[in-house]
Amino acid sequence: MKNMKFGFVGALAIAATMFFAGCSDPCKDITCTNGSCVEGVCVCDAGYEGLSCETAFNASYSGTYSLTESCTASGAAGPYSVVVAPKSSSTFDVTFVGLWEVPSNIVTAKVSATASTSFSIERQVIQTGFDIEASGGSISADGKTINLTYKIYATGSSTVTDQCTATLTK
Repeated sequence: MKNMKFGFVGALAIAATMFFAGCSDPCKDITCTNGSCVEGVCVCDAGYEGLSCETAFNASYSGTYSLTESCTASGAAGPYSVVVAPKSSSTFDVTFVGLWEVPSNIVTAKVSATASTSFSIERQVIQTGFDIEASGGSISADGKTINLTYKIYATGSSTVTDQCTATLTK
C-alpha cells in the first residue's frame, strides 16, 4: 500500500510538471521590433525582415554606387555616381539620384513586397520631357551590386527613345 501511495504521488508530480511545462510561453523572451511572436518565432509586418523584424526591406539599398551602363541610343556611359537611399516614409520606397547620367535626376523605385532584393520603377518623369520605367531590378544579398534595365520615353509617348542596362557597384 505504501508503494502504491508513492507511485500515485510520483505520477501526480510528473503530470503536474508536464502540465506546467506545456503551458510555458514560447514568446516570453522574444521581442519582435516590427512584428508579432508566434510559437517563439517573429512573424514580420509587411516591409520588414530579420530575426526580430528589425530591418526595413529598403534598408540594404543605401549608399553611393558607381554606375556603368550601355544604352541603345545614347551608348555606353560611366562610371558615374548614383546615390541610392531608402525613403523614411515607406519601407518599400527607394530613391535613385543621378540615373541616366544627370546628377539632378531623382527617381523613386518600389521594393517588391515579397522579395526585398527585387524592385521596379513605375513610369515617372526623370527630367523635363522624359520619363523612365523599369521592371525586374535587383540588388545582391550583400547590398553591393544593383542590376537594372530601364527604358526612357519622351513624356506623353509610348515609344522607347533609349533603353539602358546598368550595373551599380559600391
